[in-house]
Amino acid sequence: MYKLSVSPDIKKALVVFSIVLLTMVSIVTMSDMYRTDASNENSIVSREMRSWRNKIDEANRNNQILVQHEDTFKRLQADSIIGDENRLSWVEVVQQVADSRGIASVKYNIASQVLVDKNQLHRKYKDLDVYKSVMSIEMKFIHEGDLFVMLNALRNEAKGLMTVDKCDVELINKDVNEGVIGQDNTDNMRAYCEISWYTLKKAGKV
Repeated sequence: MYKLSVSPDIKKALVVFSIVLLTMVSIVTMSDMYRTDASNENSIVSREMRSWRNKIDEANRNNQILVQHEDTFKRLQADSIIGDENRLSWVEVVQQVADSRGIASVKYNIASQVLVDKNQLHRKYKDLDVYKSVMSIEMKFIHEGDLFVMLNALRNEAKGLMTVDKCDVELINKDVNEGVIGQDNTDNMRAYCEISWYTLKKAGKV
């Protein structure tokens, strides 16, 4: 039988080749692992960058909203619609109108401020506390225009947000001819009105 004989040089070359081959396989394997790790790390970094970019964009949008509405917010604060109510302003306007129109009989009363039930509010106001103070006014006057002037002055000049809930008017001068209101110094009419004044605050802030 023929016996294959391998020379020492060939054996040495095969050993060297095997070592080189194993080394190359190891390098390729490690390279693939490195690329996989690098790809995963790059994906994580990319997600974090997108997250921070979204946060920055949101902050910029919020800042733009604040800038756009800052003047409106300050005006509402100055008008006592946001913050504390300004009862003195209401009383001053009532007195000014009474003096300027020569209305001798004006009585007013302001009830204690109450928190409006949130069930009565639209859900978009859930982050706000809405407070209400009811002001009642009873006055006698010569002409119905006096009443309109009083209500318009309270709406436009007094500090706050108001609504007229009710206003009952009656003729008290029985000598007035039908359809004709006298312009003398006699009180011809009487009115009783209830006005609600509203102020807004951030929910939970007293």
